[in-house]
Amino acid sequence: MSTARDVFLAHVAASADDERYAVVTEARGSLTKAKLEALDQVEGLDEGGLRLVMPGLYQQIVGTTIQIAARVGVAVGLALEAVDELRSEAAIGSFSRPVRDQMTETGVAMKRRHSSRIAKLVAEVEAQRLAWRHNHEFMSWLGFRRDDERYPAADRRARLEAFKIVDRLLRSREAISALLGHPLAVALEAHDRFMLGNRWRLDPRVPEHAVESFIWPLLGFQTAEVTQIELARYHYDALVAAGADDATRVQKRGELLTLFAKQLANALEHVPEGIGTGVV
Repeated sequence: MSTARDVFLAHVAASADDERYAVVTEARGSLTKAKLEALDQVEGLDEGGLRLVMPGLYQQIVGTTIQIAARVGVAVGLALEAVDELRSEAAIGSFSRPVRDQMTETGVAMKRRHSSRIAKLVAEVEAQRLAWRHNHEFMSWLGFRRDDERYPAADRRARLEAFKIVDRLLRSREAISALLGHPLAVALEAHDRFMLGNRWRLDPRVPEHAVESFIWPLLGFQTAEVTQIELARYHYDALVAAGADDATRVQKRGELLTLFAKQLANALEHVPEGIGTGVV
């Protein structure tokens, strides 16, 4: 029987017209399309409008994720989705906080409603990932908004404590690690933070940020593989902020995608038994 790593790498390398992977390839394309269409549909909607359209849109997104998981296994399905998000630049983190709040409400209802093991597991993972996206967004701005007179350090510290960022973020990390294994949890959390549309980024015009982009990944106390990917993410952010041309951005994003796919493949060797592979 193929391992989760083997299944993942086979799907990543498969061409669009390879009939052996056609069902999953089509579902992955549908999932990306659903996110892109949802991003377009929710733009400019007020809270009332979001309440009308988001439940159906999010159910479609999670439903397609469940279909993919049923074919290749939950862990492989989530890894493939992460690759597709990085490639397409369309992710759950691309949505604004109010939209993700609506997703959270819908996700809670979906967890109660689903009866199959795979559906319940996917719904739980997605709910926890929504939670840590919220916390990373808060932490991003409150933790790094320096030299802004509107947000003095004491006020930002008080808000971090009031929002219970530490407790909530660690709780989601532990939950995902228990469900998917620690290496895959690390890979997905870092990816979800990177894909947040509204997060703090290094400013290449600030000399200190060049130093910080070197130091922060090392202070994560992670493996060389994880650290190199974080360094690549900081470098990519700096290129975007500096106004790099499209060709440079595409090249660097491709390099990041290669590193990320390798990390995911290695992480899939450590997932709990029973969630690694599915039918295909």
